Amino acid sequence: MKRIIFFLLSIFFVSAFAQDPFEGKHEDPDMDALRKWIREKRMISIKELGGDLSISGEVRVEYQGFNEKKNGIRQRGESSATVNPNNAFDVEANLILDYHADRIWTVIKLEFDNDMGIDSGITNGLDLEKAYFGGRMIDGETFNFDGELGRRNLSDVFDSKIEFSSIFDGGLFRFNKAFESIGSFYVSLGAFLISDFYKHFGEVTEIGLLDISNTGFFVKYSFINWKKFFDSDGERKQRFNFGNSQLLIGYQGLITKWNKFTKIYLGGLMNHLAKNLKFTDANLHKKYNLAWYAGISVGRILQARDWAIDVNFQYVMPQAVSDFDASGISKGNAANVGLYTTNVNGTGNPIARADAVGEANYKGFSFDLLYAITNNLTLFQSFEISNNQTKSFGPNMSFKKYEMEFIYAF
Repeated sequence: MKRIIFFLLSIFFVSAFAQDPFEGKHEDPDMDALRKWIREKRMISIKELGGDLSISGEVRVEYQGFNEKKNGIRQRGESSATVNPNNAFDVEANLILDYHADRIWTVIKLEFDNDMGIDSGITNGLDLEKAYFGGRMIDGETFNFDGELGRRNLSDVFDSKIEFSSIFDGGLFRFNKAFESIGSFYVSLGAFLISDFYKHFGEVTEIGLLDISNTGFFVKYSFINWKKFFDSDGERKQRFNFGNSQLLIGYQGLITKWNKFTKIYLGGLMNHLAKNLKFTDANLHKKYNLAWYAGISVGRILQARDWAIDVNFQYVMPQAVSDFDASGISKGNAANVGLYTTNVNGTGNPIARADAVGEANYKGFSFDLLYAITNNLTLFQSFEISNNQTKSFGPNMSFKKYEMEFIYAF
């Protein structure tokens, strides 16, 4: 697999950048010459380069209210089991730079996400959310083949309501083929870095067929592999026992009766690599490796006074989705307790049956509402509610969350 990806990456670099000649001395390996060339390239204007550079951004002001209980004990706010607030205010600014030439593009997104308040606020929350470049190797009338390299989120490429929240630091290939009477077929294939210390890499792919026979129906299948064989680190081996298949089917299109864009979807997921769930004091002799979700979205935000809603139900077993890649409702988990270890990030001691939590093991509803106040200002509101999927281990948890966010885009 890795040899194939390395070979494809080599093809990508040769073909995508063949039109960008190097005017210096190729045979000169001196680092000073390389640095000089880089400085000169930085001084070239967009007009000289060709292509289009767009700069956009958004400012977000957000409120979140939580109600989380573990075995009936409040987990947030004053006189609770943790120091996390039950009311949180954030301010966020995103800056996006997008450059496109004939067959080359690059994207950068900087996120400044800070807690608000004189006592509770911070001023140093900066993340490099996107930094990747790409090129088109084949540009046909009905077939395209693209390659990209860098950073983004898995969810920017792969579709799910319950997984793909992790950073995607790696390479990606996209194949797209349009069939007039069948639909739009695509394949996305990627490899990404998990840990350079452990020489740990992951692989992910998604195959889909959109607008099947011009009906609006679609089907998508994805697989992501997190597995690596560790000789002695049992907790780390457990933490990465995930090889997830997801099948997603649905319909999207304009429903004449409502005159609104509508999407109906149903997804099912299985972790093929799950082992019988074990704790320090118990072996349950059972796998909890399945999940599913279903929902409906109505409306799209295109201009002032447009609205959109999404309602979905999620059912996620404890071993279906990893703690580090879960993107669904969850159970809050204010204490950050893991499924296999005392800390959700995989550190700490192995955990006992009565204490295990993690980011999965829940069933619940999510309601999202978007309303465009103006062409630039949007109000987002969300409500989530969940509790345990199974009570065969761990504490009894209940979780409610309300979020309101004003988003100004420019």
